[in-house]
Parts: sequence; structure tokens; C-alpha cells
Amino acid sequence: MNLDWRRLKAVVLESDDWGLCAWSPDEQAYRVLADTPAFRTPAGRRYGASTLESAADVRSLVETLLEFRGGDGFPPVWQANTVLAAPDYPRLRAPSFEAPLPLVDFPTTPSRWQRPGLWEETARAVEAGTWWPELHGLHHLAETAWLGALRRGVDDARRAFEHQSFVCQVVEASGEYHPAEPPEVRTRNLTLAVAKFVALTGRAPRSLCPPDYRWDERLEADAERLGVSTLQGKAEQIGPSLPKIRRLVMRYRWPHRRGARFYMPPRIAFEPRPDDPAANRVGAAAVRRAARSAWQRGQPAAVSTHRVNYAHLDPRAAAGGRSALRDLLSGFIEDGAVFLIDDEVRQLQEWSWSVRPIGDRGALLRYYGVPNDPIRFAAPAGTYGVTIRDGHGAQGAEVAVEEGEVVARMNVGEYLLEWNVSDR
Repeated sequence: MNLDWRRLKAVVLESDDWGLCAWSPDEQAYRVLADTPAFRTPAGRRYGASTLESAADVRSLVETLLEFRGGDGFPPVWQANTVLAAPDYPRLRAPSFEAPLPLVDFPTTPSRWQRPGLWEETARAVEAGTWWPELHGLHHLAETAWLGALRRGVDDARRAFEHQSFVCQVVEASGEYHPAEPPEVRTRNLTLAVAKFVALTGRAPRSLCPPDYRWDERLEADAERLGVSTLQGKAEQIGPSLPKIRRLVMRYRWPHRRGARFYMPPRIAFEPRPDDPAANRVGAAAVRRAARSAWQRGQPAAVSTHRVNYAHLDPRAAAGGRSALRDLLSGFIEDGAVFLIDDEVRQLQEWSWSVRPIGDRGALLRYYGVPNDPIRFAAPAGTYGVTIRDGHGAQGAEVAVEEGEVVARMNVGEYLLEWNVSDR
């Protein structure tokens, strides 16, 4: 059965930069660095006061999401593309600034980036099913370029370093997986990122958004080798020629596959700026129109929205971002949209059904295939049974656990499953 994306009206909220210790750790750093070249660029004026999220930022964003229910009766899920580490600044010493770059692994952070309770709040959101981490990068940093600038004594790099920030001109011109970075460094960093993601979340990443949209074929091959074959932002990739034509072509290329690789649709930018009327083209009304166009083309709508909109040194900016998000979600709810993650999109496209874990307690099963055709998937370790707690079309559904697998016969609909787990 071919899935009808026009009917489903799927939205994926892809949000970058969570866990990233950049741009400014605190107000003092922002004041000192505001006149450096990177902070004076258009991007710097937009991102300069961006900072690592706090527990309160995550809690407020989740509370905003829980105000809404999609057309399937379930709340929106936030796909938080996450950074796994930051430079260990005390172990980086002038003048050598030796490689490889020493790191601290998230949720541990450099001293000026400490956010008490952040990971505990994030873990609660994951358990509730409203927060879904995916892979963004190891540290979101062109480390070879940065260490070189520090060794040469480049002023803006050294000034930022003194305030536990790596944002400077040379870093902003490159990227963690930019082809200018040595191939062996890029491969090592991606391998580390995947391993640290597993250590942090307890599962493998299922999707990747390379930082700064700067990468090449080697990155995709490395990711595929590491088991991460779903990629975000392909239409926005910096480097290939004729970018506008390329993006236009990709808008009409769905599903987009290459061997084992699966590419998400072009991103729809949602970057609300209440103080900038010129930003209407990336505001709620424009995003809703673009999502409707994606649905009409028979595609899910991949909405990209960066952390800077919801975590900021100025609390009023974060509150404004959440207010704009409410406007967007209200429009989507009127349209009857449902909210997915990348992995659900891929499963639905390939199988017409999908499973997304809801913390450790259960899973959200979507079934849009032939009614009552049997499906099977692995049950969590220690599971001896399963109960349907909520869902559309639950009457007549059959679900059981047999030899470590869930076996289900379902009507078309969405089902919240709860695991019955042994006390071993």
C-alpha cells in the first residue's frame, strides 16, 4: 500500500544545536566578544547571544508542546539534533594547543557553561515522548582550523578562547565536517560522535544533520558505515554548484534515496524574529504555507528551527520564540497535522507502519498498511507482554509478545503501546 502523505499531513520539527556550548556562555562573554569579526556578521548579530539551553528552557519548550494535540491525538515531538561534546579548555594550553582536541562529554560542560539539572529535565522530556535526540555532531567545530588559529595567535580566536567560546572568523568559515578539515579528523570525529550519542541516550542515532550544512561524500559514506543512513538538510548542503536550482529539483524528488541512504525533504526554515519584520518569510504564516505545499506534493513537511529561538541570554527572546512556535503549532493543528521524527518518516515510507519508543515505558505504533496484515518488531529486553493504552482504531486490534518480538494485527490508526516488563 502506498502511503498517502497528502492525507497524513506530517510535520517533522527538526531543531539544531541542542547541547552546543556556543556562542556565548554568559552575558560577560557576550559583551567582550560582541565587537569581534564573527559576532559583527549577520549571523553573529543573530546568534551572538545564543547560549547553551537551561533546564528551564527545556521545561518551558516542552510545556509549550504539551498545549497541543495533533490530528492523531498525540502531542508534537521535538527532534533535538544534539551536540555531544565541547572543548576541555583547561587542558588546551598555549602556545602549542596540541591535537587531538581534548573534550568534555555532554551533559558535563566547561565551567562557564554549567546548567544545573539540564540533562535530568531533558531525560524527563524523553521519557514523556515529547523530546527525541538525534545526531548533530561531535562538537560543531572545525577543530583543525581552530587549533591552528590559536597557535598563530589570531586575536579573535584567542579572545573567544579566554571566555570558553570557539566562535571566531576561521571557525565560522568552515565546519566540523567541512572538506577542508583533514579526512582522518572528520572520520574520527563522526565515529566518536556516534559512540558518545549511544553512551548518552542508550540507543544508536537514526538520523544526522551535519553542522553548518558543510560536508561531502566521505561524510555520508562514513555515516552509512556507522549505521546512520538517514540524512537531513541535503537540499541545503553548501558546496555543490547551482544551489538554488539544486534545491528546486530536490523539492520534487520524493522519496529521495541513494542505495541505503535516505534523504529527508528540503527543510522549511522557521526562525521567528519578533523584532524583525523582514523575517516574515521564515515566520509562522510562511512556514504553514510551505508545509501545505509539501503536503500537496505528497511529502512530509520538514521544519527546521534552531535552538537560538528558544534558548537565549535574553529571556524575552526565548519567550518570543515560544510564542511564535505556539502560533505555528496552532495553524498546524487547524490543518489536522500529525508530528513525526525522521525515523518515523522513513519507516512509514518503506513499510507503511512505524514504531517510536516513548521512553522506557512503551511505544507509539502507527499503522497505515493493509488492515490486519501481521507485522513484527523487536520488543525491549525483559518484555513479556504489551497493552494498548490509547489510540485511534484500537477496537479489534491484536497485539502480543512472542519470543522477544511484538506481533500485531492492526486497523489503520495510531496506538500507544505500554510494555509489561519483568522485575528481573
